[in-house]
Amino acid sequence: MRLHSFIAHLVTQRRGAVWSAVALLCALSVYVLVTRMKLDSEVLNLLPSGFESVEGLKVYNRDFAQVRDLTFALVVQPEDVDQLEEFAPQFAQRLREQSWCTRVLSGAPIETPEGIRDLQSIAVPLLLNLEPAAFNETIGLLQPAKIGERLHRLHSELEAGSPKPQIELGLDPLGVIAPALKPFASNAAIEEDQPLTSPDRTMRVFLAVTNQPTIGAVDCQKLMREVKAFQDSAHQGWEGSGPLQILVTGRSAYVAEISLSMRHDIVITLLGSILLVGGVFYIGFHRWLPLIGMGLTLLLCCLVALATGLLFFHQLNMVTIGFCAILIGLGVDFAILVFGRYQQARDEGIDHPEAVSEAIKGLGKAIFFGALTTAVGFMALTLAGSQGFTQLGVLIALGISFAGIFMMTVFFLFLPRKSSKPRKDWMFVMVKNYVRWTVLRPAPMLWISTPVLLILTAVALSPKPPLVFDASTHSMEPKRSDAGHALKTIMEKMPSRWEPVIGMVHAANGQELHDYWQKVAAHWNDLLTTGKIKGFSTPAALALSPARLQTNREKLQTADLAGARTALETAITTEGFSPDTFASAFVLLDQLKDAASLSNALPDWRTQLPQKSSWWFLVDRYFAQDPLLTTGFVTTLEPVTTQEQKEMLHRELPVPGVPMVLSGWSFTLTDLVPWSHRQLILISAMMAVFDATLLALLYRDWRLWLIQAATLTMAVCAMIASMKLLHIPLNLLNVLAFRLVLAIGVDYGIYVLLVWQKARQLDHDVAGVVKPVILAGLTAICGFGSLGAANNPTLAGLGYACAIGLFWSLAATIFFTLPAAAAAEPKSWREESLRPRV
Repeated sequence: MRLHSFIAHLVTQRRGAVWSAVALLCALSVYVLVTRMKLDSEVLNLLPSGFESVEGLKVYNRDFAQVRDLTFALVVQPEDVDQLEEFAPQFAQRLREQSWCTRVLSGAPIETPEGIRDLQSIAVPLLLNLEPAAFNETIGLLQPAKIGERLHRLHSELEAGSPKPQIELGLDPLGVIAPALKPFASNAAIEEDQPLTSPDRTMRVFLAVTNQPTIGAVDCQKLMREVKAFQDSAHQGWEGSGPLQILVTGRSAYVAEISLSMRHDIVITLLGSILLVGGVFYIGFHRWLPLIGMGLTLLLCCLVALATGLLFFHQLNMVTIGFCAILIGLGVDFAILVFGRYQQARDEGIDHPEAVSEAIKGLGKAIFFGALTTAVGFMALTLAGSQGFTQLGVLIALGISFAGIFMMTVFFLFLPRKSSKPRKDWMFVMVKNYVRWTVLRPAPMLWISTPVLLILTAVALSPKPPLVFDASTHSMEPKRSDAGHALKTIMEKMPSRWEPVIGMVHAANGQELHDYWQKVAAHWNDLLTTGKIKGFSTPAALALSPARLQTNREKLQTADLAGARTALETAITTEGFSPDTFASAFVLLDQLKDAASLSNALPDWRTQLPQKSSWWFLVDRYFAQDPLLTTGFVTTLEPVTTQEQKEMLHRELPVPGVPMVLSGWSFTLTDLVPWSHRQLILISAMMAVFDATLLALLYRDWRLWLIQAATLTMAVCAMIASMKLLHIPLNLLNVLAFRLVLAIGVDYGIYVLLVWQKARQLDHDVAGVVKPVILAGLTAICGFGSLGAANNPTLAGLGYACAIGLFWSLAATIFFTLPAAAAAEPKSWREESLRPRV
């Protein structure tokens, strides 16, 4: 028994066994989904692995506490800037009072009494970390005579009316803290490279550290609900004449938006695809039961493919939310083709089992190769190196394979044994008339379609208009993003706040970390001096040297700390100062005495700095959870947007002997531009070679092979021309659409030309497949087009590009491939084939 007869016998005579197998498969798939379903909302997993900058960005987002920061911005009209200055302290205080907020930065810490006290608490380790010459000079200030001279000078300046001595007495009564903090302060000027007030004073920025346990989607959503409630109530007390905008952005805000948009995308794209595909099917066939059967069979394909994918990947990235919508748009092609041939056989009076056998026999080969080309096209996504798109490619490849199998087996379980009365099929009549006209007179259609396709090809190859390539971070953001709007507003108001380049260094021990950053700081300072960078900041002052600490502690033993205390007490009395003013000085002397005793362990400065201190914003900026993993920041002369800038930074920023990873959002996306170009050219070329080889094996006719190759080439060029004319940009990931169009678009020609080669009554047989091909193309376009409603721009961009490409593939197949094939056949054979069969 032949395969098509065996399958027909199985689905018509052994229906109970087939239903049992389907039920078992559903139960196993549901079990896998319930026990293993995990969704990954990490947007960085959409980027290709293997790039140092990408891996560095992942490490930075995973290991540094700064990613939990939220940035609040108050925006007012120019006439309300004075009111903003009055309201800002109230807002900052309310922000500190929130249960989810642990720290707030509303200004430079050095300008507040709390900030000064916090610095004094870590002065000793910073003092001991000074270079030997600077340490000797600083310790010399503790000589009794020097202390007396200093307090006498300050007293004289106070009597002269100068305010500076009062500040100096509050911060550094002994004069040794300022030298210790000098290296630290050089990197602590947050207002210089990250200003908190816009130049026109219409915006104030506040940084807040949250206490959310993880950066996962659930925790971010919970946090942002509380933040939203705070935003709604934080306007209380505002007395300005105009509106007050309270904007918020940050990684937590983005994660919450992206994860919530996933739900929206799943529902909208899936429902949109189902409605559009179902509508096309019903318009084409006017049958409800097959439509329901097709939907349930596609659901089975999605279920089994998703369960199989989870067994492979264990968790699925957010980009795979487009899986079901795409699979519905593609898998329905097989149902339309099979049902179209089945219904044609039934209308001719053939009984149910024979009609099933005829449908499988006539289109089984075409569906097999159609599924093969589509599966290979999506499996090619694994070559992109992107975890999210690898999963998408594998899932759809599995789903389309299952669709090919189930549509030729399970789908027939839903078809009635008794045929309903044939209805007048206006669409089939139109298609049949078109096929007859095209076969008899192919030249007129070729004279219309060929120039149109050639003109579009010329537009595609022409440098004008250009094909826009968007490599900005905005191409990865949700379409409707409050966090994105807030960030854009901040960047517009504060153009100096463009994203710095990150230099990440990981050392084996504290001494190595210190040595690394000393070299880096010196090298970057040279770049700053020569005007190659705008600025930089490093953790060099906080990367303490164990060797230097030990050496300076030994030197500290020679200092007369007891004499210094006595001299300080005497000078306070002599000059008439209040002893309370010098409380921090006596504490410092006690700490230096303890540090001079080598038997005492030197306290870790991290434990000395209060957890509520604003200086932790600076510390967390540089240090990861592992204190040996650190970052420095380079502010470039202008935002990084070109390959030339990236290559210059790759060349200039690293230091010989220091293992450094350069990263940052803009830097990384610029780094990926060559990759995306390779994806567009190399992988698409590989797909084209695969298609060409497969077609040669299928047709074994150089004329049909040439026609199909020309069709694919012109369809892809028409797709590029349309994107140019419609101003649809390419981004780093929708370049993958070209290979998908090659993989899917070739199927339409395969369906038509394989039937063409075997047709006995050409207009009848070919029209019988052209109608389903048209419907299949429309459903695929609807499936991809429904992705345009997704908030995720990656999915939306991929959907738009593929929908346009498939439209031109379908149009080229109907209006070029078919008449070109007719023109390539001998005229006498064509006329003979048009005669009705006896």
